[in-house]
Amino acid sequence: MRQLSILVLSVMGLSPVAPRPTEREQRLITQSSQTTQSARNTKRRVITQLSSSATSESKPYLKLNLSNRQIRLFELRPAEGASDIRGSFRCEELATCSPYIALSYTWGDQTTQKKIHLDDGSTISVGENLWAFLRLQSSIITQPTLLWIDAICINQANLHERNHQVGLMKQIYVCATDVFVWLGSKADNSDLAMEFIIQQTNKPLRKRGSGYYPIWRGEVGKALHTLCERPYWSRMWIIQELLHAEKITVWCGKKSFEWTDFESLYLKLKTLEDTNWFAHHKFHMAVMQSAAMTMVWQRAHWRHPDTPAPRLQRLIEIFRDWKCMEIKDKVFALVGMAAARITTVPDYALSTREVYFMVMDEVDTDRDHFANLLSQVLGLAARDCDLDEHDLIEYKVQPAERLVLRARIMDEWD
Repeated sequence: MRQLSILVLSVMGLSPVAPRPTEREQRLITQSSQTTQSARNTKRRVITQLSSSATSESKPYLKLNLSNRQIRLFELRPAEGASDIRGSFRCEELATCSPYIALSYTWGDQTTQKKIHLDDGSTISVGENLWAFLRLQSSIITQPTLLWIDAICINQANLHERNHQVGLMKQIYVCATDVFVWLGSKADNSDLAMEFIIQQTNKPLRKRGSGYYPIWRGEVGKALHTLCERPYWSRMWIIQELLHAEKITVWCGKKSFEWTDFESLYLKLKTLEDTNWFAHHKFHMAVMQSAAMTMVWQRAHWRHPDTPAPRLQRLIEIFRDWKCMEIKDKVFALVGMAAARITTVPDYALSTREVYFMVMDEVDTDRDHFANLLSQVLGLAARDCDLDEHDLIEYKVQPAERLVLRARIMDEWD
């Protein structure tokens, strides 16, 4: 939306410069080359063993070809009156994929699991939040519909596959014909908030003297604020999912609206704020400062043509307070947004400490300050961030070789 794009400012654009090894580091490289190679070979064997233990494909997961950009899609069947959710999997090349919908949602509480029934007779267990979405969609659709959903389209037990698919996450959301945002089931007057957003799309603000007439009642403002603070909006992975999506539909219960409706509401609230008329709208500031409206602004900002691709360091600084289930995702969820020359690659076989040093390889400015922030983000103690002589070689001086080991070794596993 052009009006919203005008509001955002371009604040990024520093080019990282690779750190040059010190004389001491160069001496360590010369003296320890055999030790380093031995350590790499050991690490390669360990990672391979970990992967091999999880690569055996059994029902319901058809084997993906991980030497190229293949993904697994779930074909959801229309409901036939029963409460069961039924479907099947198919594997397709991302470049020539059939039209599909990518889901953006929060896993939520996984203690209660429900079954999805597959055509081959097997079942998959999913959390209640995902089950509620699939049940709703199966009751709406009239034809089988292809979906990409991380929890079921990635074999989460296969570390090799998980790394491969996370590396494709950006393109998965770019290529989707639609991205469905699932906020969860109806609750807390959410239908009232959803209806308000839908109805406000084409309604201009009405002038009243030097200001405007109120656009909602207090009850609506409260419901809207609650909707805009649902757990989904502060989830780490949604940042790149919303950024890369071309078309977004937001669902809550049986109600839905287009992302452009959200942008339209944001612009109206911004106008009320700029004209100092927000005091006449209870909950105005609460809604404007909500996690949802923050994401509306962030999407507009990062998709603005004048906003350059940011450094990973800057992204971690901005989004450090967003939440995720696995601490390493504080980094991995942002890699797809960073500048193309980045050498950090998602690898769940790495320890949190290894992720820390891998990210620090990217940093060339304000290193001391960022090192302290990154250690806090990753939950590391000060002693975990100290480098020994082997670390200097393995983490700081050989980023290109590490990239080959971590990003390309999967080709050897096939």
